[in-house]
Amino acid sequence: MRFNDGGRAAKPRVLVLTPRYPYPVIGGDRLRIYEMCKKLALEFDLTLLSLCDQPSEMVSPMPTDGVFKAIHRVWLPKWRSYLNSALAIVTGRPLQVAYYKSDAFRKKIEALLPEHDLVLAHLLRTGDYVKDVKIPSVVEMTDAISMNYSRLKSVGGPFGFRSLVYSLEHRRLHAYEKSSIHHHELLTFVSSVDAQYLYGSPYPENVFVCGNGVDTGHLQFGKPEKRAQVVAFIGNMVSLQNQDAAFWFASEILPLLRQHGDFVFRIVGQITDKGRSKFAGLPGVEVTGKVDSVADSVRDCFAGVCTVRIGAGVQNKLLEYMALGLPAVTTSVGLEGLGARDGEDLYVADTPQAFCLQLLRLWNDQNEAQRLATNARQYVESHHTWGAMLSPLVDRIKTLANAATV
Repeated sequence: MRFNDGGRAAKPRVLVLTPRYPYPVIGGDRLRIYEMCKKLALEFDLTLLSLCDQPSEMVSPMPTDGVFKAIHRVWLPKWRSYLNSALAIVTGRPLQVAYYKSDAFRKKIEALLPEHDLVLAHLLRTGDYVKDVKIPSVVEMTDAISMNYSRLKSVGGPFGFRSLVYSLEHRRLHAYEKSSIHHHELLTFVSSVDAQYLYGSPYPENVFVCGNGVDTGHLQFGKPEKRAQVVAFIGNMVSLQNQDAAFWFASEILPLLRQHGDFVFRIVGQITDKGRSKFAGLPGVEVTGKVDSVADSVRDCFAGVCTVRIGAGVQNKLLEYMALGLPAVTTSVGLEGLGARDGEDLYVADTPQAFCLQLLRLWNDQNEAQRLATNARQYVESHHTWGAMLSPLVDRIKTLANAATV
């Protein structure tokens, strides 16, 4: 055991690797690893090492939240990542692992590892750097990404060349994800559905499921009083699964809904100009782009939808709807990983007709909307605070790190 200058036992030291700089904390993947690190910082001294593909990330001011004792950033320009991926096509290596290849990042890891007791890698993209290292390695897998790709093949959609790439990537990534179980002390997932997809049931001892949380203090509950005829969809529209989900609602469900009134579909979240153009000309579709406050942007909506057909893990948008008091309708895929009850905490629908029916029910029956919203808020408060979700994982990592310091 190490001691600090005052003779007291020093905290174990954890090296955290991320494929993207986690600041500012926006988006589901950044939020999860940040909340994880914020909780770990109470028990460990954390060092952050991140890849950056934006010049602004390399020079942005250091955060003052006290989560990390030290922060290192390594520049990986996008042209280099594109070249890495192109070169990997003939090798059989997963393209998204190749995309994040950096000799400078690897050298920095090698220099920092001897100073730490455990390494936490965010996603396989950085987990590849620390296979079979001399200190315990934990990979925050989050989702079974290959399950996303397998669903993409069955859904189809207006994604052109990207669909072909993902079809190729599915076979490579599935084999790579399965083999990772042999190279790390612990793999963490957001849902048992993802863990079972890769490793069966029961899954191995070094697989740990830790669900997502929601900040109920920040997302204030609002009573679902009679609101505007607006349906909300929250999501980062850079992701393929959100593009598919939003386009499916806009093109297949919204026309049915608008037969019963002047309903509007509001898409809230980061989106590219190309992504925005896909919704241009579709009646009743409103695209906000990135906003300062998601809560304020959906406060006048009467319902939130999670129409994901390509997905894995836990859908944060559902947790946000339920925390805000926004009655939610989701697909069966969107509900995976959650214990919320169909008909009690939210509604489940898998066809355009069923979605339309449930949304009309919420619009026309204010008492039902109030009941669903109240139950949903109680559900997230009981089951999805970040502290409750992360405490068992912190205990597991603490055991690994303490064993390494003996």
